[in-house]
Amino acid sequence: MMAAWFIWLTQCSICLCVLYGFYKCLCGASTLFGFNRKVMLWGLAVCLCLPLGRWTTEREMPVQRPLQEWSEMLAEAWPETVVAVEAQPEAVEVRRAEGTGVRLLAFLPVVYAVGAGAVCLFYGVCYVRLWRLVRRGSRVRRDGWTEILTDEPVGAFSVGRYVVMNCREYQAYPLIRLHEQMHVRCGHTWDEVLMQVLTVLFWFHPLAWLLRKELREQHEFQADERVLQQGIDAKTYQILLVRKSVGAKAWAMASGFRHCSLKKRVTMMLRKRTNQWRRLGLLMALPLAGGTAWLFARPETSVLRLQEAVAAMEMPDVVSADTVSAERRYVQVEDGPNVYDIVINDKGAVYIDLWGRRYKRRGQVESLDGVVDVLSASLVKHYAQLQQAFKKGKAFTVRISTRVETKESDLQTVEKSIGEAVRKAVAELSSSHPAGEVQQLLKINMVYNEPRNFKWRP
Repeated sequence: MMAAWFIWLTQCSICLCVLYGFYKCLCGASTLFGFNRKVMLWGLAVCLCLPLGRWTTEREMPVQRPLQEWSEMLAEAWPETVVAVEAQPEAVEVRRAEGTGVRLLAFLPVVYAVGAGAVCLFYGVCYVRLWRLVRRGSRVRRDGWTEILTDEPVGAFSVGRYVVMNCREYQAYPLIRLHEQMHVRCGHTWDEVLMQVLTVLFWFHPLAWLLRKELREQHEFQADERVLQQGIDAKTYQILLVRKSVGAKAWAMASGFRHCSLKKRVTMMLRKRTNQWRRLGLLMALPLAGGTAWLFARPETSVLRLQEAVAAMEMPDVVSADTVSAERRYVQVEDGPNVYDIVINDKGAVYIDLWGRRYKRRGQVESLDGVVDVLSASLVKHYAQLQQAFKKGKAFTVRISTRVETKESDLQTVEKSIGEAVRKAVAELSSSHPAGEVQQLLKINMVYNEPRNFKWRP
């Protein structure tokens, strides 16, 4: 669970980088403020949801490898937690031994939690100050919002359905009051809440804070535009902006009259309106999202991929006459910790773990004795994982892949070696676990992928 969380954070961080670049190119100088705001919000939704998909690719490309290695490192540092039960002390010991593989990553959750907690504390303090101010002020209810008038020297701002202003400014500056009303009507507070959640989750990511800043600027531009649409003279409004431009940001979660750069706001008021055809640029988001999903894709651990790798390594010149009998049942099973892959080529060579992900052997050719030793040792070592898979209804399975030229005799010999390996593992595990449970969990279940004939050469 911990590994999956940090993999999700990593992939979302990459998505935020893509979103920021796309947003600056498409919306940086645009006066379509409502459109820009929607691009930002929908873009954030895509960034958070895109890594949740299960994307696969036929082959692993070099650009994908760094992310895959990082994911594998996280998965090795935090394997699935196994609940210890009576008469199963070894299960916990196995998982603990594997979890010490990457010691430095053990501190990562602590650092992340401290950073997220600090940001939460900051927002919490701001909310407490805000609601104390709202509670002390006098209320004037309007149609759709409530005005909070206070004697404290605060700049005008809005949050939720509240418009907070100093009593003197309330009487002297009706345009400021109108500006804050536009924030309320547009619902900018809820955007700000979303960005606060984003900055809590991604407090370590600079672009999360920059995206929050960009969205707040769009809020101000949109509120200014709505004010001018009420028939207010632009020069009068700009002079008011200059007079009120001095001051600090008082409330982290509020939409304030002075929260945006004066120069940017005036520039946007004077800028020529952006052509509506600019919206078509949003179509560029489709290839960007597709490319990002491809970057997150994991290479298929399918039979085709395994057998292609075997064919590439061996390149036989002679084709044998005997073939695997057609009576074998071919079953497609989902990859998982309960599935063990064994590949047999036309010369009887046996390959285990072509990619080095389970046994760290990366396609080493095994003898029949080697199959027994490696497979039995792995079953003992990963018994805790098999228990977890078994609880989820996934049975221990040996998946055998062959070529059409593989001899029947070679396949039968490997099948016997598999049976011997399972019996050896059962005998060893029965000394520390209930024998009946071990025999039920490690019941031999061999499935076969349909043999293939490779005609290409690398």
